[in-house]
Amino acid sequence: MDSQRTILAIGLAVCIVAAATAAMMMSDVADDGGAGSGMMLDPLMQDEGHDHRNASQHMMYTDNIQPVSFNELTAPGNAEIQVADSPDGKTYAYIAGWTEMHIVDVTDPSNTTVTGVYYDPNTQVLDVKYLEYNGREYVIVQNQIVDPGAADPNVGNWEDPAQVTVTLVDVTDKTDPSFVDAWYDVDHPSGPHNLYTHMIDNEWYIFVANPDYESCDVGQGDACGGITVAHLNFAGYGDLPRIVKVGEAEVSWESTLGGWIYIHDMTVQTWPGEDSNDPRFGRTYIYGAYWEAGLRIFDVSDVPHPNKDLVEYMWHGSLCRLSGGTQAGCTWRAPEVGQWMEFEDFDGDGEIDCGCTSNENGGRASYIHYAEPVDDMVDASHLGYSPGKMHLTILATEVLETTVGTGMAYLLDTTPYEEVNGNVRFMPRLIHGWESPFALDHHIPGGEEWLLFSPHNADTQIFQTGLPGLPDNSHGGAWDGRIYLGSYHAGLWVMDIEALMAAGLEGGNKSDAHMAATVGYHLSHGADGEPLDSAYYDFGWTPFIWAAEYHKGYTYLSCITTGLYIVQLDIDQPYGIPLDQ
Repeated sequence: MDSQRTILAIGLAVCIVAAATAAMMMSDVADDGGAGSGMMLDPLMQDEGHDHRNASQHMMYTDNIQPVSFNELTAPGNAEIQVADSPDGKTYAYIAGWTEMHIVDVTDPSNTTVTGVYYDPNTQVLDVKYLEYNGREYVIVQNQIVDPGAADPNVGNWEDPAQVTVTLVDVTDKTDPSFVDAWYDVDHPSGPHNLYTHMIDNEWYIFVANPDYESCDVGQGDACGGITVAHLNFAGYGDLPRIVKVGEAEVSWESTLGGWIYIHDMTVQTWPGEDSNDPRFGRTYIYGAYWEAGLRIFDVSDVPHPNKDLVEYMWHGSLCRLSGGTQAGCTWRAPEVGQWMEFEDFDGDGEIDCGCTSNENGGRASYIHYAEPVDDMVDASHLGYSPGKMHLTILATEVLETTVGTGMAYLLDTTPYEEVNGNVRFMPRLIHGWESPFALDHHIPGGEEWLLFSPHNADTQIFQTGLPGLPDNSHGGAWDGRIYLGSYHAGLWVMDIEALMAAGLEGGNKSDAHMAATVGYHLSHGADGEPLDSAYYDFGWTPFIWAAEYHKGYTYLSCITTGLYIVQLDIDQPYGIPLDQ
């Protein structure tokens, strides 16, 4: 533990800037009560003399995470990012850009080029997901109006199908992305917020977070801000795919705690376990972030599917279309099969901190905004866990404003389950939480500085150890795992999964555990930032990282206010393409 702190302390550096400026920025040392906490310098700037908009005041990163490149893209205002290898042999980043979707050639991460732009003037394009089918490539984007008359740009109206849709875009030609189809849920007047794509039995499905409802009656089974489930039908329309809604998923409201319930983001995964005796073997689940309803898990294995039961598929698809996706005809529901709401108890009063206990503090512990199951199951017996493969899931909060703290991330064990009347029920349990090691020295003021240091979107990666030419940074096992967390103005933070798992068994000081699990951080600084011209979001700070995505040795960072940053963690380098090739 001490050696890790020492490495972090020694490794801390700034890029080449004026020495006086760097010294000023690096002078604050955190003291959160944890032993040795002052050995790592605090990169979170929060004092009267600091300018959040000045990139030159944020050139701070641990020496093990080096900048690779920066691309300003075509306009300010960026959101979710996805990086994918194309059938043409190149690698592209697809970046939601408020009124645009950028296509960026990142085959050479040190020299990136915007190859194409899909322009959507209607409203906010915040999420983007890539898929490939039969040699052609597509991207799904969403349109959302956060508040009527206050969209970004300030155009659009609720209930306008052209402005609050899920949109399918053909990106096979990277220079000329083109509209294919769109889906509009009549009773989701503000449009979708986030989305995900996943293949179930060789057919592509789209999962859409629809947090706002015009009218809703839980008692009659309405999905009051639920997840739209739609099939991407290629076969029925020849070469012209169509989005076919077939049903929804919705949280079991009677099992909530009465706090803020809002489906924000989700990840869909086919169970990665290889044990055919596990009843989850081969089945597909949604892991949904429902704010103070916590993590919610839904089983979508039996979704209406054209290759399983064509009659059922046509019945649900037809009724969903005829009813505009409303409850009147769209009745299929994915069963909820698991939940977790055991948030942190910061004040030690024996109750979780959330709105349900009147100890919300901006959602520091309870605003579960992001959920991602780790792709690979791992054997953690070398750390002291029982033999056998474990399934892990990470959660992250999004914190609006606090009196103290910056916002939690959680690592869960989602392996345990029970069977009740032949039905599987996940029984997630907390392994350990993580917060910036300097969180107790900071807060999120709100107002213009809302969300300031909050976590946001993340990615994970498991690395197999013991392979020729590749490093072994494990704690003695056959794998090494990392979490890459985008944290708005706090930049990128990388955490070691094994360190969190070890801390979950050891107990002890939580601040020490957060420090020990921190691999490094990086505050992006490619250019001076200008306030985003927005009638709703005031995101003027730089950096302001929306998302972090790992891909083949590099970490891609989408900054809301400035553009695309690519950085590289030193121990990730062997897994990527060398920059000189």
